[in-house]
Amino acid sequence: MNDDPDLISLDELPDDARGLIARVERSVAEIRERADRQASEIRAEAERECLAIREQSDTAIAKIEQGSTRELAPLVRELVDSLRGMQERYTREGKLDEALAIRARVRQLRSDLLGVRADPGILTEFNITDAGRVLLFEVIGRTDGSLWGTDVYTGDSRLATVAVHAGLLRDGERGLIRVTLFDGDGQNFEGSTRHGVMSYDYGAYPLAYRVERV
Repeated sequence: MNDDPDLISLDELPDDARGLIARVERSVAEIRERADRQASEIRAEAERECLAIREQSDTAIAKIEQGSTRELAPLVRELVDSLRGMQERYTREGKLDEALAIRARVRQLRSDLLGVRADPGILTEFNITDAGRVLLFEVIGRTDGSLWGTDVYTGDSRLATVAVHAGLLRDGERGLIRVTLFDGDGQNFEGSTRHGVMSYDYGAYPLAYRVERV
């Protein structure tokens, strides 16, 4: 038998001591298991709360952005219309450099003041984390792109073609399109033919969007 009590093995202990140690070890294991379970539940609850807060904040931000855009739009439109009138006058007078400078300035103002983006083609540069965002794009309508859905479209549908299908633009017409992104899970994208453009059916797609004319 080893003389050092710190080195005594469990087999060398008397039955009552082994029983006591076993009971304590079971209690410790149960306590640790309960603590781990409670910690996991707290983490899961915190993640759910964070997700809910993030979704609420995204929705609130989207509403603010949409509201500010709608408030600014008439002011910017009035300014743009005035500048375009000047552009047309300079064009008639043969002052093409001045007319081109005004046109460039109009595009810059729309981009700076309203956050207008160039037509991205399709919206696959965005993902589900962008759900709730409201974006403005300058688009020239076209009829030759592919799209899926009606009123609600998949993220890989061509925006310029969607604008024509939705009746917002004609083929070759330039205009501002407001796009609202949202989660496409659970959506049923039904195809249809509108304004000479055919869209197709599709199942669930990660990102969906709606369009409005500005």
